[in-house]
Amino acid sequence: MTLRRAWLAAGVAVVVVAAGAVAWWRGNAPRVEVGARAPDFTATDLATGKTVSLRGTYHGTVTLVNVWATYCIPCRQEMPAMDSLYHALGPQGFRIAAVSIDATPPDVVRHFAEQYHLTFDILHDPAGDIQDRYHTTGVPESFLVDRDGRIVRIVQHGTEWNSPEIRRIVSTLLSSPAS
Repeated sequence: MTLRRAWLAAGVAVVVVAAGAVAWWRGNAPRVEVGARAPDFTATDLATGKTVSLRGTYHGTVTLVNVWATYCIPCRQEMPAMDSLYHALGPQGFRIAAVSIDATPPDVVRHFAEQYHLTFDILHDPAGDIQDRYHTTGVPESFLVDRDGRIVRIVQHGTEWNSPEIRRIVSTLLSSPAS
C-alpha cells in the first residue's frame, strides 16, 4: 500500500509540473495578433515534397497563411475565392501558403487541391504544429502577413477572399516596400 501511494504521489507531481510548464509556455509564448511578427513554421510543399518555412520561403513577400483541412466545409467554400485572388495579385508578388492540418496521407490533400484546381502553394502539416504556433481556434483561420513578416489581418472563419476590400488591402501591401 505504501509503494502504491508513492507511485500515485509521483504521478500527481508529474502532472502538476507538466501543467505548470504548459501554463508558463502559453503565458510567455509570443502573441499572435495584428502588428506582431508572424511565427515561423515548417510544412511540406505538396508540389515539390520539400520542407518550406514562412521565413525561408515567403520572406519579403505579402503572404496569406491559411490554416485549413479537407474535411472543413467553410475551407472548401473559401478556396475558389483564394485562388481568384491569387490569380489576380500573384503576378505582383502575392503568395498564399495554405497549410493543411489533415492527419492523412499527403495524397488525400493533393487530390483535394487538384479537385478544386488550386494553383497556390498547398502545404501539409499533419502533426498540426502550425496550430500551436499560431494559437488557432479552428479551421479555417488565416493570417495576412506583410513584406516585413508582420500580421496585418486575422480572419477566424471562412471569408470571401476575392472581395474588393481584400483586393484593396493586399494591393496596398504589395505597393509598400519592406522596411
